[in-house]
Formats: sequence, structure tokens, C-alpha cells
Amino acid sequence: MFTDRSQDPVSFDSQLSTAKSELSATVQTTEIVHDQNAVQTIETRSVETQTLVDERKKTDVDYDKLAQFLQRVTPSILEALDESYETNAFEDYDPKVSQDSLTSPQLLRKFNSTNEADSQMKVSDMDWSIGGGTLAVSHGISYHETWCDHLSRIQLYNQTKEDDSASIPSKTLATNACVTTLAYHPTEPSIIAAGLFNGDVLVWNLRDDGSVTPTSVCTHGDCVSRVYWKARTVNDVSLLVSSSKDGYIFIHKMVANFTIAQSHNRLKVAKEHNPIEDSRPRSAGGTHERAMESGLCITTFDFSSTDPIFFVVGTLCGGIYKCSLDRIAPIEGDESLMDPVIDEYERHEGSITCVKCSPIRNLFVTAGTDKEIRIYDFDEHTCLRSISFENTIVGLTWMIGNQDVLATYGAGPNIRLYNVADGRPITNVKFEVSGRENTSSLRVNSKKDLVAIGDTQGNIEVWRIPRQLF
Repeated sequence: MFTDRSQDPVSFDSQLSTAKSELSATVQTTEIVHDQNAVQTIETRSVETQTLVDERKKTDVDYDKLAQFLQRVTPSILEALDESYETNAFEDYDPKVSQDSLTSPQLLRKFNSTNEADSQMKVSDMDWSIGGGTLAVSHGISYHETWCDHLSRIQLYNQTKEDDSASIPSKTLATNACVTTLAYHPTEPSIIAAGLFNGDVLVWNLRDDGSVTPTSVCTHGDCVSRVYWKARTVNDVSLLVSSSKDGYIFIHKMVANFTIAQSHNRLKVAKEHNPIEDSRPRSAGGTHERAMESGLCITTFDFSSTDPIFFVVGTLCGGIYKCSLDRIAPIEGDESLMDPVIDEYERHEGSITCVKCSPIRNLFVTAGTDKEIRIYDFDEHTCLRSISFENTIVGLTWMIGNQDVLATYGAGPNIRLYNVADGRPITNVKFEVSGRENTSSLRVNSKKDLVAIGDTQGNIEVWRIPRQLF
């Protein structure tokens, strides 16, 4: 299949060329041209300047005319300054808000407002001035067997620009009995009213720093349960409303720069005589027998924010009454005494301790010694919702940020918040601090986003609370 075979060699010539092409070229750069110029600095000169002496002529001032001008314009200027306290243009403006203050309430200061001599005094009530710059704190004994002869006081604490509360009062107003309730005027920042345990109702004008003498408005036959400044209409004077456990509601007009009180109306819930009155001791002043008079013991009241003609009255025996200032009827036997009741709501099983009307809704909330708070519609006889507590609630306060949120306080140190729109508790906001006794008062400063809390041992706490919490 395979065989060997030999062939002759074959050759061929190489085609590789060793010659290379070459080309020569020259390159010449362009000639550089140089030019030189002389430079001379600008000539300077010095010039002296002399100021001229201006001889001012002495101006003649007629101080009598200046005094007349100031006397003429001062009342209007003071009125305009007082009205400026009502503005809410800068309510949400806070250039120093930190990240921590946006997440939880902050305790700014805690101090005690009593001394060793009156260590048994509690914080009976508090109120902020309309501008939020002053906190008024009243004091009283927790328990009275009969009448009251204790010397008490109202202390005024100023707030600094940093929202820090001074622990030393700037002014003290002395009273001859325990203070049960007080209220700053809603438009006049220098006017404050107070009700005493002995039945006196007093008004101070704090504009005059040299005088602390109050104006005596009236005297009830029992301890004053509440004083309230009714919002005035155009061209109307201020009305001060006071209620007492003697069953009366007195309405007074304050004239002559709040130095004169004129009786406007005398009201009494005269539905029936309360049987509990028979077993109670004599009145605080010791002048009236409770069992001799018909009518119900008034413990609290509040006016509607949507229609200020109507107000709700709470009584000692648990009655809740809808009242009107326009539809009052004279009581038989005394034409000067009127019955304002126009309707009645579902009663509590215990005494009414507080009534608060909603600032934005047609609702009001009540608290009683039966350890319940109830939410009512103004037009419904039965309550919409009730919330039970372990301890008695003595006070209710509307919060800032969400005006449906209500703070409750009373027996015990706890403060609980609820939304009245759905009845649910607010659990992310807590005012917890050690050493607090039974809470006796809580007031909100909407101008500075502050909350003041007082207890039965005379302690005062000032908290910062942001609106974004609700």
C-alpha cells in the first residue's frame, strides 16, 4: 500500500530587497519678537480734611403741653397694648425648638410655693394671663370643718423670654380667707378675679404697681365655687359671673376701670330642695341654714363657646342643667331672683366636680365623684359616652394642638388625656415626675405652649409641650 520514492531538489531565488528610500527635510521655528516698555506709578497727593463744628440751637419745650398730650394718648396706647395680647400670629413660631422638645413634654421647673408656716396649704387654683407671661397661683386649706378664717394669698410668677418660670413670686395678693377659684380677664391682662371660701368675690387691677387693694364685688352665703369672665359684646362692659354652694349665681357689671361692681342678674337653680342639705353643717359664713332655702347647691358651671348665651350648671346632688341668660323666669316670692334652667341632662350618681364646654364642638364634658367623666351633646339629654376611673376626677382642661384632647386630673398624681371625639386615651403624652401628690390644678398656656400643674402639697410644675404631639 505504501512505497518509497526519491525526488530531485527544486530551488528558487529570494525576492527580499535591502535598499530603503530616504528623504531629507528641514524645520525652522518662527522668530520670536521681543518688546519692552517702561512703567511709571501714578502720582499721589495728601489732602487734609477738617470737620466743621455744628452748633445746635437749644429747643424750647413746653412741658405742660407735653403732659396734656401724654394724658390724652396714654389710655388709647395702653388699650392697644392690652389688645395685642390676643394676637395669635406667632403662636407656632419658636426659633429655639430642639429635636427633643418635639417628641415629648419637658419639665422646665418644679418648686414649692408654700413655707413652713403654711405647709398645710394646697394649690387651690391657677390661671395664666392672657399674654401668657404671668402665672397666678392661689392657695387654700384642703379641708374645712365649718367657716374659714385662714389668711391666704395669691402669688404671681413671671415667665422669662426663655419660657423659664421664676420660683420667687413677683407680687403677692393677701386674702382674709382661703382662695377657692380665680380667673384672669380674657382681654385685660392686668385684671384678675378671685372667689374665697367665706363667700367674698374680689377683683384686683394690677396695672398700678403701688396698690394691691382689691375691689369687693359681692358676698355669697357660702364658699364660691367658680368665678368666670363672660366674653363681652361690642359696646358692652365686662361681666363677672360667680357661683356658690349657696345655690346662687351672681352676674355683675364691672365699670369705672373695674373699680365699681353693679349687680346685673341674680340666678338660682330652684328646681327642688336637695335632701342632702339637711344633714350638712351650716354655711361657711355661719349666717344661713342650708335646709331653710329651696334650690340646689351649685358646684360648677361653664358657658358654651359656640353660643355664649347658654351655659351648663353642675350641682352637689349630681344634677346637670342647661341654662340660658335670655330665657330666665322669675322665682315666686322674689321678682329680682331668676331661674335660668331650660333643660336637664342625665344625672351623675355623685356630685359634679367639673363641667367643660368644648371650644370647637357642640359638646360638653362633666366629671363627678362617681368616678366617671361623661361626654354630652348640648341637644341630647343622655350622655354620648362615659369613661370610668379608679379615682375621683376633680378637674378637666382642654389641651393645645388638638382641641378635642382633654386632660383629666384629681385624686392621685396621674394625669390622663382623652380624645372626646372618639373617647380614646392619649398614651404617648405623659406628665410623670416623682414626689407629686394629688393633683389639684392644671392650666394650659396656649401662647407659650406651657402647662402648669399644682398639687395638694403646694408644689408647682411647669412643662413645655409641643403642639405636634396630638
